[in-house]
Amino acid sequence: AGLVWMTYYCGNSHYRGLVLRKNANDLADWLDRAATMYSGIGAQIVGIPKVIRFPSGAMIRTGHLKDRTSYESYLGHEYQHILVEELTQIPQEKYYIQILGSCRSTVDGLTPQIMSTTNPGGVGHVWVKKRFVDPYPPFTRFLGVDTGRTRIFIPSTIEDNPSLTEKDPGYVLYLDGLKLTDPDLWKAWRHGDWTVFAGQVFREFNVATHVKDDIGWSLDACKKIICFDWGYRAPNTLASF
Repeated sequence: AGLVWMTYYCGNSHYRGLVLRKNANDLADWLDRAATMYSGIGAQIVGIPKVIRFPSGAMIRTGHLKDRTSYESYLGHEYQHILVEELTQIPQEKYYIQILGSCRSTVDGLTPQIMSTTNPGGVGHVWVKKRFVDPYPPFTRFLGVDTGRTRIFIPSTIEDNPSLTEKDPGYVLYLDGLKLTDPDLWKAWRHGDWTVFAGQVFREFNVATHVKDDIGWSLDACKKIICFDWGYRAPNTLASF
């Protein structure tokens, strides 16, 4: 999706794109696909980190967000479009927030935008879910008050990739087989279930099934229960229900 998205703009000599992943070396597969897709329009991939240069003068850089100082490499830069691959591999939300400062545009017709791809799970699962998945239903564009930029969560499953299901039906069988060996991973990868994460007590919990907006009575009439969890990652955290 990111490759196609950026292709639309590579004819503009002022276009600058940036592709990031937690580790730059993990972009090898993405770059192989880019080489295949962009070779027909005369693009060249050069340098370390890799840069895709187009005959028009447009450019797509690649890089990483592996630590708290990574964003400093992009300070002062202008990228009209930024693509982050496997967003849940980014450990902390602040790394993502910091890179947003480089997503801007002084070029007419090039609106700044950042796109991310990911699967549920990973070290950044919680912050990604809180930022994109929880606030509004899927396909709903909403305003993020912390940045003043709009966001939208677009879910997809293997059924949304007919080329893969037709050409490699064995991959679908592999995903379905995870139900027997790793039910949580099966829910996450096969069905895009964001309610699944390591350490969850109620493993059968599903927002669509167990969360209701209208329960038919006043919350004032309900008994309140407070739970205390020592935890390991966030000791002394209080949760009320």
